[in-house]
Amino acid sequence: MSILLVSGHPDLQRSVANQAILSELSATEIQCRLLDKLYPDYQIDVLQEQQALLAADVIIFQFPLYWSTYPALMKLWFDEVFTYNFAFGPNGSQLKDKKVILSITCGATAESYAPEQFNFLDINHYLQAAMHPVNAAQMDIVDTILTFEMNSTPDEGGDQQQVMQLAQQHSQRILASIQQYS
Repeated sequence: MSILLVSGHPDLQRSVANQAILSELSATEIQCRLLDKLYPDYQIDVLQEQQALLAADVIIFQFPLYWSTYPALMKLWFDEVFTYNFAFGPNGSQLKDKKVILSITCGATAESYAPEQFNFLDINHYLQAAMHPVNAAQMDIVDTILTFEMNSTPDEGGDQQQVMQLAQQHSQRILASIQQYS
């Protein structure tokens, strides 16, 4: 089985959580496409990305939640790769029924995603909008692995040791989810 992970973090060198998760997964058979390394100039190779998606049996979208959606690099990736007559449209069912695992890190607390809290809405409202391209492509989201409190910046109340523990747990949840489909 071919497993593809698309990492949407815009700068993994500055990441603690996403970098730790990817480090844990690097010892596996998962093919990782690190968008920040592949496209530092934001010039997406659409055909190459589409071919990678077609070759995969399970696709993992790994990203930090930035202002309640994925980072700009991943947004651009979706905009350019999920094209008419590839991902949607009359002849655009090429990704239909592909298994998808969402792997998301959030710096904020789970409680902050509620009315009258800092993030104003339930997390599912944000994910519904963010996953519009996946849903339009009729892909099958089989799992959502979401870990809150992944802020490692002490000046913002973060705790790097806690983030490392949470990242390891997050990675183990990804691997357990993949096991269901292999």
